Amino acid sequence: MEEVKFAQLDQQQLDKINELEKKIGVTLVAYDSATMPPQGSGAYQASNSTHNNHPS
Repeated sequence: MEEVKFAQLDQQQLDKINELEKKIGVTLVAYDSATMPPQGSGAYQASNSTHNNHPS
């Protein structure tokens, strides 16, 4: 199993994350993209599109 690490964020980035969490009412998690499995590996799927359809 591949290890995925949390991103190291500066204070400005943390402030933005906290602002967005309050605005949309969810908890956000930032991962270090350098440690993410490659797309298409089946372990993790990501999209760079600006619109995602989620069933929730």
